[in-house]
Amino acid sequence: MNTIIFGSIALISLYAFFKLSKLKASSRQLKRNDRINRFDHQPKENIIEGDSEEIKDSDDEK
Repeated sequence: MNTIIFGSIALISLYAFFKLSKLKASSRQLKRNDRINRFDHQPKENIIEGDSEEIKDSDDEK
């Protein structure tokens, strides 16, 4: 009897999971600036690659 009950619960759960997995967030939700970085996607940086110089404090030069 338990097998029938738990088996039916499992089938209902799988059906609900596959039906709900087709839903997608709206574009407004997907394009938010303050989204959580779940998969460690690096945001595009505004730094231009090129030559750089170290800036020294005036106290260090004395």
